[in-house]
Amino acid sequence: MPPFQYQFKSLNHLSLVAAMCRELKIAEYIDARITNDSDVRNVTIGQAVVEMIINGLGFTGQTLYMFPDFYEDKPIDRLIGEGIQAEHLNDKVLGRALDSLYDAGISDLYLHLAVKVINHLKLPCKALNLDGTSFHVDGGYNSNNDPDDLKCIHICRGYSREHRPDLKQVVLQLMTENEAGIPVFMAPASGNVNDKTCFQEIIKNHLSCFRAALNSRYLVADAALYVAETLQLLDDQKQRFISRVPLNIKDAKQLVGKASAVSLKPVEGYEDYYFAQVPSTYGDVGYRLTDQFSEQVHSGCSRFWSGDCS
Repeated sequence: MPPFQYQFKSLNHLSLVAAMCRELKIAEYIDARITNDSDVRNVTIGQAVVEMIINGLGFTGQTLYMFPDFYEDKPIDRLIGEGIQAEHLNDKVLGRALDSLYDAGISDLYLHLAVKVINHLKLPCKALNLDGTSFHVDGGYNSNNDPDDLKCIHICRGYSREHRPDLKQVVLQLMTENEAGIPVFMAPASGNVNDKTCFQEIIKNHLSCFRAALNSRYLVADAALYVAETLQLLDDQKQRFISRVPLNIKDAKQLVGKASAVSLKPVEGYEDYYFAQVPSTYGDVGYRLTDQFSEQVHSGCSRFWSGDCS
């Protein structure tokens, strides 16, 4: 009798990632909405997406052409599906899958997948968090793109959250649900865009869809949300919001000036925290202006938040 031949495969934490992908039926969801681009494809488009998720959460960040090497010592039949070999997971297969996702409308596809995941996990989406961040890049880039092309993202200098104003950058606008931080909306933007303008466009074009799909109550964002035109859009949609009020707003200045004279109430469940609320109006929108004060953090440390009065 010939001796047994043993093979060792590396699984590590990737089995948990693959198990969650199977539980959420990510591959089946995508394959039900996108027709395979070839009858001889060994890997479906949905399986290709799961493959990229596993690689992305494998703490390697491999480029597409390195995927076969990444999966060479992995039990692919357990992670993705039976009959798939490492050489099947090449850059051509992944590239065609990404093209198919783009043609199918990646934003709409992702939105419905995110809603499916949130509902499956039974996450109580009480609020949506909106913010933007920047990513700097190295190297030279062609800046002579058509400025009127709305689909073109310009890699250029702008306000850098990474404290690298010397480098060009791109900006990512991101909206997440509040319970687990699952992204429900992502939009890349040019490196010199203004958050105030981006927030206004997102609220105008997308917020009502997210609110209807997730039954969220509040929109939470930083001071870039606090613009008269944006507040009017929120009021038209009857959307409650929480945001930091800039200190150049008259009512905020007045509340800071008389903070000691305002009757502060203790915040339930938070020792040494106090607050006071006063009604106010900005951009013809009524809201509550709240002063939060903590002696423990810093003497005279105040923060201002606004929420609609409806």
